[in-house]
Amino acid sequence: MRPMIALVPMVALLIAWDSARGEPMEPAARKGEIEVVVTPAEHVRQVLLIERLPNDIMRINQRLIPAVPAAEKGHFIVADLPQGVYDICIEIDPGREAPTRRIEGVNLDVGAAEGQPAFDWWPAGERMGARNFDPAATFEEGVAVSEDDKAQVIRKKFRLSELQERFDTLARISKFENSFRVIYAAGTPEKAKALVELRRDGGHYAEKGSEVIWRVEVWSFAWANGAWETLNRAAKVLERLRIQRAEFDKLDRFFDPKLGGISVKDGERKKVEYTVPPSLDGKMGKPAAD
Repeated sequence: MRPMIALVPMVALLIAWDSARGEPMEPAARKGEIEVVVTPAEHVRQVLLIERLPNDIMRINQRLIPAVPAAEKGHFIVADLPQGVYDICIEIDPGREAPTRRIEGVNLDVGAAEGQPAFDWWPAGERMGARNFDPAATFEEGVAVSEDDKAQVIRKKFRLSELQERFDTLARISKFENSFRVIYAAGTPEKAKALVELRRDGGHYAEKGSEVIWRVEVWSFAWANGAWETLNRAAKVLERLRIQRAEFDKLDRFFDPKLGGISVKDGERKKVEYTVPPSLDGKMGKPAAD
């Protein structure tokens, strides 16, 4: 009797052969994987990936994919991911019977070419920065350059003063909402995206009780004819709520571009490290009322 082990190579060979085409079969492609490392990890309740799908009218379509906690504390893994772009969501238990705190990634990528100068702007936090562009390099050697000087160069390079004027105009002409706020913006001198918070505090049609309508959207802009234009059809709704004021006051929702737009290809493994800010306030989203 032949040893059974002699049959194993033959079985493997048969499995890897396409009998219909008479040639070896291509091995199945490995899917992607994302590892998220959160610091500090003590109060992390769960980590999710969000795949944002095309929305329908009055309906937000997205797929939530839970991450699996790894052996090492603070590490979370999502395997077998189809090729695509994902936002990371971190849910935190603040304790003291407070509502769950949620930090959600937002994708503000405008598709800039590799190496193209780009900006990151946090109007609420009064911060701005640039990638692939050194504002200090525009000054003569030996000249003392302050942070304010750098900020002015960035504003001019990326037309941020004009973009702020566009934001101000949109806030003035907003008819339904009584609150219009830009939380983040990013882009190039030609294209930009902004995370916009819109809110209506009561007084709307068919209101029941004391309702709040709250929306968070990504708006797109393009520089044309010497001004920033709003691309309304390119807006992406991330959140739309119509809830009672008491429930809205409990909402503890924040956003961070550092957790957004994570692309993964088949067979690719990515690691994202994130430090939870020591202080989360209204400059990053909607804090729960005290």
